[in-house]
Amino acid sequence: MSDHIVGIDEVGRGSLVGSAVVCAFRSDDKFFQSLPFEVIDSKKISQKKREMIYDFFTSNKSLNFSYKIVIAKKKEIEQKNIHKAILDSMAKAAVGISKMSDRIIIDGKFLPEELIRFKAETLVKADIKIKQVSAASIIAKVYRDKILKKLHLKEAFYGWNKNAGYGTKNHLDAITSIGISKFHRKTYQPISKLITKLST
Repeated sequence: MSDHIVGIDEVGRGSLVGSAVVCAFRSDDKFFQSLPFEVIDSKKISQKKREMIYDFFTSNKSLNFSYKIVIAKKKEIEQKNIHKAILDSMAKAAVGISKMSDRIIIDGKFLPEELIRFKAETLVKADIKIKQVSAASIIAKVYRDKILKKLHLKEAFYGWNKNAGYGTKNHLDAITSIGISKFHRKTYQPISKLITKLST
């Protein structure tokens, strides 16, 4: 029986902009004891430390772990809705990295139908409780931040390099004064409301 856990988390669900990012991270628990740093929920560590851990994982693929990133693109989010797009991405990430004997743990309450045949389960606040989910959350967070920084270079008015596309006051003020960009999720409030208002 495998002692490996596949932890899955996502970043970008509540953002008004761009893609969401899902990461699946596979290892046994002993792996984390050998690391020169502690792996905890991405929201509880600084940007500098997140980036250091991300760089370690992405440049040491020969170690006893693996990960897979799946992107739920803006178009997919608009067509399916964010919930379905993320569940589909979680399923792709898990299937792409897991073995049938692995224990799959997804942060949250919802299990993709495709994973019912696997040993998969959901766990609220798994990013705090399960190291593999914490690692997935860090990789997904830094990866998505890099995407938003690139989008910021194209549309600097909205401050995406700082707000990651979330509905901060400065971001919403910019939308009100400038309008929306092609990168905004048009099915999201207040974007959809603004589109309706402008078309009437």
